[in-house]
Amino acid sequence: MRELTEAAKTAKAIRAELKEAFPSIKFSVRSKNFAGGDSVRIDWTNGPPDKAVEKITNKYEYGHFDGMIDLYEYSNVRNDIPQAKYVFAGRTITDEVRAAKKAEIAEKFGVEDPENEDHWWKIFSRWSNEVVYKELRDLILN
Repeated sequence: MRELTEAAKTAKAIRAELKEAFPSIKFSVRSKNFAGGDSVRIDWTNGPPDKAVEKITNKYEYGHFDGMIDLYEYSNVRNDIPQAKYVFAGRTITDEVRAAKKAEIAEKFGVEDPENEDHWWKIFSRWSNEVVYKELRDLILN
């Protein structure tokens, strides 16, 4: 039996930690190896916002790319856990959750006609999509 790559070990550790932190959410955690290093990609639908997941996963990335000097900096190297060069996290929000959040915000703030963007603009000085996006980005949904 062959040994797991460092990226695969990292993905396995991330998967276990996310399962413990968010037991009701199904995460897709995939590793990839390439000529310049390796990466781990985490995807999920609805559930916690990116920031909540990144609080857990940031330690698994052993550095960052600095575009100003065009150089990868090894600024987070740890010997106690497996790490990958890049760790990406991205959440998808379903249309149903977006619609429910829009209705909840409209009711809470008295948006008379939630389908009329002028009503959103009068109350928030923003379009409904911007208001809903901000709420979904900042809140943990159950």
